[in-house]
Amino acid sequence: MRFKPFPYLLLTPYLIVFILFLGYPIIRGFYMSLFDWGIMGPKEYLGLGNYVDLFTDDRFWRVLGNSFLFMLLYVPPVILVSMFLAVLLHGFIPGIGIFQSIFFLPMVINVSVSAIAIKWLMDPQIGLLNRILDIFGIAPQTWLNQQGWAMLVVSLVVIWSSSGFNIIIFLAGLENISKEIYEAAEVDGSNPWTTFFRITVPLLRPVILLVTVLSVIGSLQVFGEIFMLTGGGPFGSTTVLAYYLYEKGFNNFDFGVAAAVGVVMTGIIAILTLIQFRFLGEREV
Repeated sequence: MRFKPFPYLLLTPYLIVFILFLGYPIIRGFYMSLFDWGIMGPKEYLGLGNYVDLFTDDRFWRVLGNSFLFMLLYVPPVILVSMFLAVLLHGFIPGIGIFQSIFFLPMVINVSVSAIAIKWLMDPQIGLLNRILDIFGIAPQTWLNQQGWAMLVVSLVVIWSSSGFNIIIFLAGLENISKEIYEAAEVDGSNPWTTFFRITVPLLRPVILLVTVLSVIGSLQVFGEIFMLTGGGPFGSTTVLAYYLYEKGFNNFDFGVAAAVGVVMTGIIAILTLIQFRFLGEREV
């Protein structure tokens, strides 16, 4: 076979960007995780010492549990809500471009701006939600300061801010489904629910896989909303891996342990992605 360099030339710009902004940081992070790395640089070579300290730290396991709890509260709802809204927008609502823009708008709003707006909305004194509760005689609630509510509130905010992007992806997938298939199902007497579960969902399997993978990765990397809304509280109940990494690196200046947390996050993301491809990517439609 003759070597054809042209495809590789086309890939070169992407490979350069990948190496500079993804490949090198991953390698550098693993290298830093092997040292007692302070604010002035490496102090002592520890080998796997940072990982041993990490895995024997009870707080790390609580943080890991918080991360998986957030994933559970975020990933299934955001997929279901995005798919449902995409189907509605694709099939029944005229002026789809306007509605797409409305649902996509939260994606372009700065995280700090949206978080401040949410905090005002939920303020126990002047917040609109507590004013509504007051009408029904319910005492004001401090959702962001209650362990039972804080994580749920953060997950709802992230669902709101990220659904628009997923809706656009689902709409693109729906556009690729031939209308003749739906017409044939209608002729056969298929009702909307049967059509959705027997035709739409199986044909959207690659899109569902993509959205699931991106949502899982996003759930493990969530930081801005937690930083602005709860600061990891109350009592550490919303401290997830990304925020834990921030604490170790930029509050304690223990960059070696912070790098170890980053490596663990990368490993978890890789494992979960492989699992998703295994169970969602190889089935025949």
